[in-house]
Amino acid sequence: MDRWSLMGEFFSLVIMAIILIRYYGYEWHVAFTAKRKLFLYCLLGSTASILLNIVSVFCNTRAGSIPTWLGALLNGAYFAFTIATCSLFALFLFRLTLEHVYDQHCMKRATAVISALTAAYLLLVAINLFTGALFYYDQAGNYCRGPLNRLVFLLPIIELVLLILCYLRNRGSVSARVTYVIRSLPPIVLMLSLLQIFYSELYLNGMLSSVVSLILFISFQTHTSDRDSLTGIRNRNNFLAELSLRLAGHQPIQIILVSLQFFSDVNLRHGHKVGDAVLYEVARYLEYLYPQGRAFRTSSVNFVLVLPWTTQEQAEEALTTIRRRFRQPWVLGDLSCLLPFCMVDLRCPGFGDSPEEIVEQLEYSLDLAKKENQSLIRFDENIRRKLSQKRELIEIMRRSMKERRFQVWYQPIYCCHDDIFCSAEALLRLSDYRGNPISPEVFIPLAEETGMISELTWIVLEEVCRLLSSGRLPGLKSVSLNLSMRQLLDPELANHIQQYLDQYHVSPDRLKLEITERVLLHDSQYTKRQLAALSAIGVDIYMDDFGTGYSNLSSVLDYAFSFIKLDRSLALHVPGDQQASLMIRSLMTMFHSLGKRLIVEGVETADQADYLRSCGADMIQGFHYARPMPGEDLAAFFQEQHGSEA
Repeated sequence: MDRWSLMGEFFSLVIMAIILIRYYGYEWHVAFTAKRKLFLYCLLGSTASILLNIVSVFCNTRAGSIPTWLGALLNGAYFAFTIATCSLFALFLFRLTLEHVYDQHCMKRATAVISALTAAYLLLVAINLFTGALFYYDQAGNYCRGPLNRLVFLLPIIELVLLILCYLRNRGSVSARVTYVIRSLPPIVLMLSLLQIFYSELYLNGMLSSVVSLILFISFQTHTSDRDSLTGIRNRNNFLAELSLRLAGHQPIQIILVSLQFFSDVNLRHGHKVGDAVLYEVARYLEYLYPQGRAFRTSSVNFVLVLPWTTQEQAEEALTTIRRRFRQPWVLGDLSCLLPFCMVDLRCPGFGDSPEEIVEQLEYSLDLAKKENQSLIRFDENIRRKLSQKRELIEIMRRSMKERRFQVWYQPIYCCHDDIFCSAEALLRLSDYRGNPISPEVFIPLAEETGMISELTWIVLEEVCRLLSSGRLPGLKSVSLNLSMRQLLDPELANHIQQYLDQYHVSPDRLKLEITERVLLHDSQYTKRQLAALSAIGVDIYMDDFGTGYSNLSSVLDYAFSFIKLDRSLALHVPGDQQASLMIRSLMTMFHSLGKRLIVEGVETADQADYLRSCGADMIQGFHYARPMPGEDLAAFFQEQHGSEA
């Protein structure tokens, strides 16, 4: 029996060694937090108690050959380490249970009770040398259990009951993994403790501590599942879990999001290795800034710090501290670099919003900060209202797509050489359910953001094909429509367009596709292949919005555009502005020499139209000639033109 019990202890020792090597050997580079240190103490205490148990059993089975004082000392040390380790495990479990609870009163009370129990048991071990209450040696030197020997095994049961009570009180803020441990540990501890009490000849203490250590290691100490692989701090999934637990416990929190701007410049200038080192330093700074703070890397250049919200002054101080640090250079050896950034400050009362809504609020605020070029955005009621309006608009758009409420309007395009209207541009229009029009400048970017732009483009294409095949528009040679980046990424784009043309028996030369140069910036080689495929089926491509901030003359040379559409900003100041007039003339001369034809958008006055015609514009589009109109009105418009020609 002694040999069997020692084999069990040796097996437990192997388990402890594996855990120590796996976690604190292979993952030595992970930050040594207070939680990791406490778990290490648990493992070391368990290992020491198992070793002492093995040595004590060895001494106890050799009565007469081992001095009784040495046996008493070793057995006393074994009892002391067992009691202390049991209490360390209890403290570790209390810490995990209350990990997402800012109020530390429960933790303080648990620490006080466990410390008192531990001190009482250790005192019992100390006086055992004089009383033999736990163990003693008879006159022959044989080890004997004392009358209070089994009392030691009540300690884990008492601490487990306290842990369960703490869990029940704070279960709203307890993670799923802790809940799993709380439910699985009691039967294991109870079973092994009772087995040890009723079968005193067995030695199960080592097995108990090794099993508990293994459960905790598997449940909590696996680092890669909830940590960012580069920086070592918590990742986006962990951030969502943190929010869920904080909100479930109705805990007021402050969330500070820091987004690094133009970080690709750091990688280009100094290399990715230096860039990774900078991100690591940023993560370390946020992780160790506040003891109760938790840092997360939610995307490649976005970091989030979650803090307990106590007072307005404390929240402002935290915000000021972080802003001050990020305005200073980050130094790595001889390298010093400034990191442009923007921040979002969001304060939650602890109820009302879900984790997903909070993430949406952070992302929306960050987008506002970038668009408005602000270094700090505070999420307030004004931004909440804007976000609510955005949600409502998205819902209107989704419903409108299902109900086919989107309308396709057309703006006629005037052909200067033939002095007639020969073409039109298809434009998407939408109204809310009260009949108020929604600007395309509002819903088109939102459609691109949400991915609805693809389906909307197919809606427009089908309406255009239906219009062109109707035969009700004499003189209408072609219709153009805008192509989004998402559409251009579709490898089956040309085939889909061909299907619509075949379905409505429309000649490909009557369909024109407009793309902006921003679309071309994505992947030039892929874009060339896509445009070549469209040209192969006979569809002409227009470059739209030339003259905006994306314009590049090399794009005109690299791609086979049949028409260049000059942006309305170029026609805005002609003919009165001499520099604008010179630019228009120069562009027309250059493009005509390259064999390109030009359409000028945004023409609103007769003076602008006359000047552009004199400069050699091929086509003119704008309110001066015609405003966008529904398909029925466009048919009447061209029928009237055809009738006047006759």
